[in-house]
Parts: sequence; structure tokens; C-alpha cells
Amino acid sequence: MYTIFGSKGFIGNELVLYLKRRRKKFFLPKKNKYKFKKNLGTVIYCVGSDDWQKKVEKGFFSNLGHLQKVIFNNEFKSLIFLSTTRLYINSDKTLENNDIKLNPNVYNDYYNILKIASESLLYNSKKKIKILRLSNVFGFNSKSPLLLPNLIRNALKKGKIEIRVNLNSTKDYIHIDDVIKMIMKISSNSKEKVYNLAAGKNIKIKDLADIIQKYTKCKIFLKNQNKIIQEPKININKIKKEFGFKPKLNLKVDLPKLIKKFSEL
Repeated sequence: MYTIFGSKGFIGNELVLYLKRRRKKFFLPKKNKYKFKKNLGTVIYCVGSDDWQKKVEKGFFSNLGHLQKVIFNNEFKSLIFLSTTRLYINSDKTLENNDIKLNPNVYNDYYNILKIASESLLYNSKKKIKILRLSNVFGFNSKSPLLLPNLIRNALKKGKIEIRVNLNSTKDYIHIDDVIKMIMKISSNSKEKVYNLAAGKNIKIKDLADIIQKYTKCKIFLKNQNKIIQEPKININKIKKEFGFKPKLNLKVDLPKLIKKFSEL
């Protein structure tokens, strides 16, 4: 049996659909309930908050605070925690066992601190746990405030998009199908405790903007072009070696399909 915390979110909902199609047994706890008498089987903790910058308290509880209630109040076979490759944002190397550089005085490090604290909590809990560090997940997430969904919504609704970083800034995107597939594989059989799950190569913001403009005919306005963000290239050798993982995302094919889905809202 699978227990999914955060089943109403983007990844959690996709997991539920996957399990339904394959007629797998699953349990979806009600919101704000974290203690149960029965064994929860394989727990997948998808609770998170994309608006952690504006809602600091919500960010704390969703990314860390509620997790300890799940760990210490329940029996379960194993637990998979969805972490982030943003942990490497200040680092030169991106192997899973590399040191993580964080500064509590830096505004943008707050989310990373919550995630690494959760990882540390899991390690020290002595439970059977797995940690999956995800890059930017690509898929139909209609309410997300993140960069790509926001650009698509504005292009379709307003006929224009604003790029607030240098066009040569880069991000790593992993397809939602890859995320679901690897969660299931790791939940059933895996050798390690922590894995990076990413494409392993970065995409320029310019490439995203060009495709969005091509399919929506939107206008592009540039701001803050002196601000360039280069996300580190994520090392995915571990997950490739153990599972034969090959990233699915084809930007020229998948981004137009995603734009079409948003246009149907």
C-alpha cells in the first residue's frame, strides 16, 4: 500500500492518477491529519510550498514541520521524501554526497535550509527512508507561481511576458513522467538513500521564451538583464547507473504540448 501526503499538489495528484491506472492500493490522508493506527506501507511525502517566500510559516510546516509528525507517530514500511536540487545552488559540485553550502542570512536560502533540515531529520530518525532531490518539474501545473507556468499563463492571457533575468540564465527541467516513474522504481527497489533526479543539462530562458512566443504570438519585455542566474549542472550519474535512467523531456515537442493544455483552461 502507498500513502501519499500532499495528494492535492501537482506531483501528489499525478501519483494518485498513476496508482489508479494500475489499480494499486493507496491511502490519502486528510489535510492536517498526520497520526494513524494502521501501518502506512510506503509513504511518499509530497507536501511542499512553492510560495514559501511570501508565506514563511506555511513554507516551514509544509517542507519540514509536518514531516516529523509523520515520522514519529506512525508505522510504515519506508518513506520517500521529495527534496530539491536547489540545495546545490551555492556549490561547484553536485554529487549527492557533496557538502551543501547554506547561509541563514540569505533570503533565498530559507527553502533550502528547510529541505536539508528535513533530510537530516530523516537520516537521524533511523527509519527506512529514501530522498529524491528534484530539479524543476516540467508539466501541467496550472496554479504554480513558478517561472515556466507563469510565463505561459501571461503569454496566453495578457499577450505578453516579462523576463526579469538575463535571457542566458539557465535552469534544469525534469519531466513529470520521469518523476513519477522514478518515485515508483525507487519505492520498490533501490540501493542508495539519496538520488538526484534531473535532466543533467540546463536550458536557457531564451529557448523557453522563443518557443512560447512562437506558439502564442506574445510580446516579450526584458528587465534586469544584468542579473544572470546559472543553475549548476546536476550530476545524475548515480540514478543513470542504477536504473538506466534517460531524461524524457524534449523541449521542442513537450513545451508546445504544455502551452496547448494551458490554452484549454
